[in-house]
Amino acid sequence: MGAATDQRLRLFLGLWASALFALLWAGLVISALSGGGLALDAWRALSELPPVVGLAVWILGLPIPVALWASQAELPALVVAFVVVGLVAWTSVAWVGLARTLGTRSRR
Repeated sequence: MGAATDQRLRLFLGLWASALFALLWAGLVISALSGGGLALDAWRALSELPPVVGLAVWILGLPIPVALWASQAELPALVVAFVVVGLVAWTSVAWVGLARTLGTRSRR
């Protein structure tokens, strides 16, 4: 794989991850403002997908199913806090990676 192809792949993955996290946080805010019903509906829709499609959704959009699972499972508050902190850290890593990729592209 050449340097240009590697750079395009990094950019694509950075954009994909950043879009997922933006969707995740926007969805969580909207769900919280609506009383949580939207998160429950989204979790039910995800749970009702055929197994192969559900697996693909979990793999391609992992942070969103994890957040939906944590919001709907009856977990201790400490576990939910751990999941939220993990999602914040994961978001930060994704956005810093995208910023670095974009910074590297602009210097060329």
